[in-house]
Amino acid sequence: MIAVGIVIYPDIQAIDLSGALDCFGQANQTLIAAGRQPCYRMFTLSQSKSNLKAENGLQLCAEFTLEDCPAIDYLVIPGGAGARALTADPIFMAWLREQGSSAQKLLSICTGAYLLAHSGLVDGLTLATHWRFAEDLQKRYPKVRVNPTELYVKTGKFYSSGGMTAGIDLCLAVIEQDLGVAIAQSIAQEFVMYLRRSGNQSQYASPLKIQHSVEQRFTQLQNWLLEHLDQPLTVADMAVQVALSERQFRRVFQTRFAMSPMQYLLHLRLDKARSLLLCDGYSLQRVSLAVGVKDSRSLIRLFNKAFGCTPGEYKKHFC
Repeated sequence: MIAVGIVIYPDIQAIDLSGALDCFGQANQTLIAAGRQPCYRMFTLSQSKSNLKAENGLQLCAEFTLEDCPAIDYLVIPGGAGARALTADPIFMAWLREQGSSAQKLLSICTGAYLLAHSGLVDGLTLATHWRFAEDLQKRYPKVRVNPTELYVKTGKFYSSGGMTAGIDLCLAVIEQDLGVAIAQSIAQEFVMYLRRSGNQSQYASPLKIQHSVEQRFTQLQNWLLEHLDQPLTVADMAVQVALSERQFRRVFQTRFAMSPMQYLLHLRLDKARSLLLCDGYSLQRVSLAVGVKDSRSLIRLFNKAFGCTPGEYKKHFC
């Protein structure tokens, strides 16, 4: 069995930990259901077995300490505010450097990248992290090439992911390498998610800001747009929904969301198209009509520009 050791520490991001555990755990369950033996042995480890708290207050206790843990094949380093503090601990960093030579794979999730970067193990290599921390990580560790856009990257034995849920994408990629696409696809379906999300984390970052906007009317605008994607929408139509003049709406939208209203609308159309392509009974022409793109040739062109593949290639890849 492959020993998957997951580091925990005070102020860890809980979803980074649970996402990795659930991915490898679901892989085992899928194998057992198919009459096969489980593949992964997961365990948590920390500097002590004392209780500690995640960022969200969840109480955690490690199964092993750094000194008594079993040999590790895959070391997973979750992110969280505590990761930056842990870089100042010489005992932990020395242990991490040792793992760099003995472990088969080292996986950092989100801001766990700070620990990998601080170790020196990835000097000269590319490292992904959450888009919001990419600039800071690059300033602190100029010897590392920080990728602020990809959901995850792989360089030799080092794997790193962007934002928190991108850690699940990363673990699924590792599982696919180990067990094949069918098992990874089964896990993705169980989680109700794509096996591979197209695009990159920056594409998700900007549109999602609207969902958390303090202005309720912008949240309502997003819902209205999603309900009317099949129609020819204009900036003037959007401005009416938020009770602003068209000129003022353009300015406010660009300032708050770092993109134009029409760029955001295109994001929504293409994201809806990706979902519909995986549904039974949706031809390319039907998808085009459903998302408000005038014809299938235009959708192919826009899709290819945004995601680097045609709708047909995307559908074949996922289905």
